[in-house]
Amino acid sequence: MAQHPIPPDLGQRAYAAYGEVTEGLTHDGRQMPAWEDLGETIQSAWTAAARVAFTAALSGGQR
Repeated sequence: MAQHPIPPDLGQRAYAAYGEVTEGLTHDGRQMPAWEDLGETIQSAWTAAARVAFTAALSGGQR
């Protein structure tokens, strides 16, 4: 199977997709901060979650 590099902006893209679905609101109805304002911990969390989804999709659902 060919290796697919993980996009460096994967977490940011996932965060943006969430914002598109929620009309830019957080789970409790507040305005989503800009990616740059999230802080390193939250950016890392989004990136980790997106990486798991990306990897699972490439491997047919296996984590």
